[in-house]
Amino acid sequence: MRKLFPALLLGLASRPALAAAPPTVPASLDVAGLHLTLDDEARQLVQAKVNSLCRHPASFEARVALAEAAFPLIDQVLAEEGVPADFRYLVLQESALQGNAESAHGAVGYWQLKRETALSLGLTVNGSIDERRHLTASTRAAARYLTRNNATLHNWANALLSYNTGLGGVRPYTQPADADATDMAFTADTNQYLLDFLAQKIAFEPVCAQHAVPFVPWREVPAAPGQTLAEQAAALTTDPDALAQLNPWLLARAVPQDGHAYTLLVPLAGAPPVAASPAPAHTSTLPAAALPAPTYLRINGIKAMLARPGETAAALAQRGGASLGFFLKVNELDHDEPLAPGEPYFFQRKKEAAEEDYHVLAPGQSLAAVAQHYGVLRHALRTFNHLPNDEAIRPGLVLWLSHSRPRNIAAEYQPVPGTRPVATARPVPLPASTPAPVVVASPAPDDNDELASINDLPTEVPGPPVQPLPVPHPAVVVASPAAPSRPALLAPVAVRPVAAPTARPMADFSHPYLVAPGETLYALARRVGVRPAELAAWNAISPATPLRAGQLLHLSPPAAEPALPSEYGLPGVYTVASGDTFYSISRRYNCTVAELLAHNERATLALRVGETLRVPRQ
Repeated sequence: MRKLFPALLLGLASRPALAAAPPTVPASLDVAGLHLTLDDEARQLVQAKVNSLCRHPASFEARVALAEAAFPLIDQVLAEEGVPADFRYLVLQESALQGNAESAHGAVGYWQLKRETALSLGLTVNGSIDERRHLTASTRAAARYLTRNNATLHNWANALLSYNTGLGGVRPYTQPADADATDMAFTADTNQYLLDFLAQKIAFEPVCAQHAVPFVPWREVPAAPGQTLAEQAAALTTDPDALAQLNPWLLARAVPQDGHAYTLLVPLAGAPPVAASPAPAHTSTLPAAALPAPTYLRINGIKAMLARPGETAAALAQRGGASLGFFLKVNELDHDEPLAPGEPYFFQRKKEAAEEDYHVLAPGQSLAAVAQHYGVLRHALRTFNHLPNDEAIRPGLVLWLSHSRPRNIAAEYQPVPGTRPVATARPVPLPASTPAPVVVASPAPDDNDELASINDLPTEVPGPPVQPLPVPHPAVVVASPAAPSRPALLAPVAVRPVAAPTARPMADFSHPYLVAPGETLYALARRVGVRPAELAAWNAISPATPLRAGQLLHLSPPAAEPALPSEYGLPGVYTVASGDTFYSISRRYNCTVAELLAHNERATLALRVGETLRVPRQ
């Protein structure tokens, strides 16, 4: 093990050693929400590993001191990512909490991530930065890897094993009964990686709970771009050597000025090694007891708080009970970027898709502001809308928020106030001797009024710039939609009075509609007056699927709204849990994904934990 900085080891020699007898492995224990039972052979294997970990007291206590300092930071990240706290012991198994640890297979850092895996999880790995060696950044990446695998496996023990084998490699070790299990039995045939993990937990948990080993608390602070570690150590009044050992992720001489918000781990200035609760690692200007419990709102299913006038990122992060580094990262903020009063800022990772489908870009509105407003990642908006950068947008652009705009559909713009005049009917003064002609005209909606309110109505979806069909008029006969390939635009005509006028819709929506060449789901939904997602659900298609000329679509909901098969006559209700997918739910209730989508009036496969779905009664 590499040399630890001296402050961690102060006081260890002057205090009595920990109990010489290693902990005894029990016949059963609770781990990550699972009740595990171990047979005699499994207990012997775990006990041998526990004995090995505790064999050298000095080395063991040094690891305990590291764990006491690091666990508060690790625990917070795991909680934010929804990973059981017991996974804190996995970092001891992987690297013994050594940021510079490297394996013969190219795995690096606290959580032993390979370069390709780290990049896929959003870490920066280049000649200047290696976030695999950053404690909280790598912990977040590892947590996301575990969460992603658990969403497939539905079993935290198998997800733990997949951290070593990969998702494909774990399959031979899993059983169908493992999914959503609450009890598991470990035997001598259980993979050694799982048994070693139990040994780490059994060896370190009781010692860390006693806080019997002196340690120096750590805190996380923003890194100043362009400054060296020595310069920042001077500003923080901390030991430069200790700062360098805690931050091996910085490979360059100075923190890069690349717009990315990095953080430093810093030993608490002037703090002697103490045996105390890990809480000081999170202490800020106010003690935790003095901070009121945060009150969150939910946007896109994510916890958020509204910024107050003049509030800084650090103040809002503290008010929400999050570390500054985590707050900056999930909100995609630079360390000195001001907050917009009244806008939401998040305390969980933003999602890849919004609950709304579309947004019309207002003048002066940036892509970042839209992403923040809807709780969506910026890169997702750029991907959905095929934007090379945030500058490639103009007011009026219809942004796709929940799925990708098909490449064969051009970017579309809505008129916005101030970009071009909107024609309105104005009275023309006529000579008094000339009677004014009687003109029957239907009132046209004001585009500006519509666009001013369109983003405030979550159930409304702005459409692309298609010509609105005129309101049915007594003198106008609307042709059947099957005759022309596209509904004809009617020129203004002089209207003769017709007795007993009867208004009727633009088409008989009870019959299938024949798609014309070049027609889009978006434009058609706009004309019909429904959300594209609804129109897609009625036809069991994805909103992102381009329409084909000659395709038949239903323009109204199925009969009986919707017509349910007999087994759906009195549907049951299922509450979505973490890791659920439409596929897994459909298998559980012996139906198809398409049936679930249709009977819940859904067009996308996105699910939110806690929402309810209608399912067949079993």
